[in-house]
Amino acid sequence: MKIWLVTIGSSDVQLRTNDDWGDWYRVIRKDCHNLPFEPAQVIRDSAEPYRIAPRVLGIAYQAYPDEIWNALEFPLLKEFSIKLKDEAIDQIILLTTDQSYIFDENQRDDYKCPYWQDTSELQPILERYFQQHFPAVEVVLKVLAPQKGEFGLDDWNFVLDLVRSTLKELSGEPTAVYISHQAGTPAISSAVQFCSLARFRANVEFVVSNEYCPEQTRMISRSTYLRGLQTQEAKALLERYDYSGVKALLAPYLQAEVANLLEAAIQWNYAKFDRFAEHLQQAADIELAEFAKSRTTLENWWWTAYESAYLGFVRLKQGNTVEAMFHSFRSVEGLLRQWSNVLYGDEIKQTKHPRSEENQRWDRNLNAYGEDLYWFLTVKKSVDVTKNLKQNTTPDIFIFGNLVFKKRNDLFHQLKGLEGQEKVFENWQSPNEPKWKQDPEGHWKLRVLKCLNFICGENFSSLEEASLLVKVHQKIERAISQL
Repeated sequence: MKIWLVTIGSSDVQLRTNDDWGDWYRVIRKDCHNLPFEPAQVIRDSAEPYRIAPRVLGIAYQAYPDEIWNALEFPLLKEFSIKLKDEAIDQIILLTTDQSYIFDENQRDDYKCPYWQDTSELQPILERYFQQHFPAVEVVLKVLAPQKGEFGLDDWNFVLDLVRSTLKELSGEPTAVYISHQAGTPAISSAVQFCSLARFRANVEFVVSNEYCPEQTRMISRSTYLRGLQTQEAKALLERYDYSGVKALLAPYLQAEVANLLEAAIQWNYAKFDRFAEHLQQAADIELAEFAKSRTTLENWWWTAYESAYLGFVRLKQGNTVEAMFHSFRSVEGLLRQWSNVLYGDEIKQTKHPRSEENQRWDRNLNAYGEDLYWFLTVKKSVDVTKNLKQNTTPDIFIFGNLVFKKRNDLFHQLKGLEGQEKVFENWQSPNEPKWKQDPEGHWKLRVLKCLNFICGENFSSLEEASLLVKVHQKIERAISQL
């Protein structure tokens, strides 16, 4: 079964002349709210047809069917019909519009009201046209008709849902679907493109033309349209850092270099930073490859901690507060462990807990994890332990060691109860400091960053500067924009 899906707009049915319009309109003027509708040419030329609001033309046709029929032109439909004449069409689906439910009588008193641009009144004309040119083909009428209280046909999201539900009503699985979508509002045209590809996929071809250059009428493969739509969808996925989704969507169109970057980003999303680095070191972009090699040397033992911290930020953007807390905490705790292993080797294992009345473990060796790592840091680096945060010169690492670390077990046993971004921020704050009322996300990122900088001695100004993923993301973004 072969289907032709036709959208109809205000310029699809025109008048060759306006000579008799005055006489015709005099009879139907009251039905048109006594508005001064006049046929008009786009350019002044004797051969140029006249355009009139579709609803008005449809009302006039009901009064003078034969007279008006003999004066009509169908510039785009004519070319489409010629192109599809030999395609053995089985069914024509005619998509028209009717917004009478959302515009009341008072609103219709304005000739600019979208109500007058509706094409449902043209149905008798269009049925007669298809009866002449495709006499054996079934014509199915579908009307996009918003109900009272709903949006108009210029609302993109609403129209997308409306067209999607309309196409779902169609039965069967056609072998070919020809789409002429140029008519109608931009929202309708885009929705028809998107929904027809989603509904019929590989069976779609688009028929396009130009009323002033009929020789340009042609069929465009679904791949051209699908690629454009998939690219837009991929951009939305990229904003959510869904690299697997981007790769799956754009795989047929990607060059090897971009595919490699996406695979690197996918590994990064799994927190497999070593594999992430391996892909970058093989990048076709020599500058990026060399930068990745220099960043990930043994001397830069700290680099994965910044990636983990940035992964926490990405998870926050994705709405996953559990993993945002986990990765941000792990970035600092993990860096503490790396710092002790790289710089002090077995020394931490041979160091005993400090002697004090409060410390019942004073005669035991330190653990190379948890709060023992922080205590070892205070021994080896100048951590200010002043409890007055206004006077403390290293408040970020102090709060981490004395507050966030102490919450560690509770946090990771109760992560399912971590609801809302503010809970992440609260767990990185001290009750003795002012609340982060303005830009709490920025304060949180800066706290994590300063903890990392303090431990390893680097001086990055932002997590974005410190993370290799940011460079990769930007390159993927540019590549997709050029597809």
